[in-house]
Amino acid sequence: MYYKRINRNITTFFKQVLLFFSFPHIWACLAILGSAIITLFYSYHMRISNPYWASILGNISAGLITGLVICLISGFKHISETILISKKTWLQKLQKQIQEYTRSFHKLACTNFSSFNGDESLFSFIYDTASRANWVNSEILQSSYNKTLSFNPRQYCKKHFDYDAYSLSDLFDELHDNVYLIDVNYPTKEKIMEYFEKVNSEMNKLNHAIYSAIVEIDIRLSMLEKTII
Repeated sequence: MYYKRINRNITTFFKQVLLFFSFPHIWACLAILGSAIITLFYSYHMRISNPYWASILGNISAGLITGLVICLISGFKHISETILISKKTWLQKLQKQIQEYTRSFHKLACTNFSSFNGDESLFSFIYDTASRANWVNSEILQSSYNKTLSFNPRQYCKKHFDYDAYSLSDLFDELHDNVYLIDVNYPTKEKIMEYFEKVNSEMNKLNHAIYSAIVEIDIRLSMLEKTII
């Protein structure tokens, strides 16, 4: 377990490094930095033999350093925007899945039946509702292997939403098992709704947390857009 955690952290680190160097601003900053070092080097060594050119190179070096600072600030803004947009896009996708589950669950709650009577269409509807809940949890787990994302969704949800998709897998498996046996046990509607109680609670909490996170991201993006550089 310890070594798996180390490997995961190393993988995350290299993913962040590759993302960092994928931005053109970084390469521009490195080019400017290299030019500034070269001009500063020659300016220093020519200060006695050729003070005129030493002065010109010194001014060029100062200009390059100023440009480097501006490029770094602009690059940081661009990287921040990209990471925030990546998170927002993924959160909106997850939110849409939760809303699809919620609509299905509310429809189930409003469906008029006292107990399951063997109706295959009703069974399919109940099973589909449970599956939609499971898809949300699976999306979080599977997205953690998506190398195009700038963050780890499972760790992000656990840290910011107090939602541990891995630990909650047992809860979703339990719901799946209970629903699967409906066609055998013929439970009452009250019992069926009880099957969904814990999962539904987790979905509601996650949905509210995602909404707040998206609002916060929008505020941060708005602040970045108002910066001068």
